[in-house]
Amino acid sequence: MIDRIIVMYLALGLFIPFSMERMGRMLRSRAPHQGAMDDVYESGIEAQGDTWQPQFLRYYSYALIFVLFDAETAVLFPWADAFHRIPPFLGLQAMAFVGMLLLGLVCAWKKGALRWK
Repeated sequence: MIDRIIVMYLALGLFIPFSMERMGRMLRSRAPHQGAMDDVYESGIEAQGDTWQPQFLRYYSYALIFVLFDAETAVLFPWADAFHRIPPFLGLQAMAFVGMLLLGLVCAWKKGALRWK
């Protein structure tokens, strides 16, 4: 029974992305690109000057820290919901997980990664 469920999930996991890609290829426009299609366009304003500018690393580091703690929240909600029903060892694992995340937050704070300059 379990083997059938695993095979079904694997089959769906392969079928859905490939079928979506196929549908996209079938439904897309086949007209050649016009000149305006290749222009850089953002927020309704045409770009002036060079559009290839270096991006600051701090934007990336903020996004990475946000994703880290957002993923932590997604993992901790089920633990918090079932905290009174889980064995003590799993509770210790949850506390170790939170401790490692707090250690990473303290290290990022000490390095100044959270300071906007």
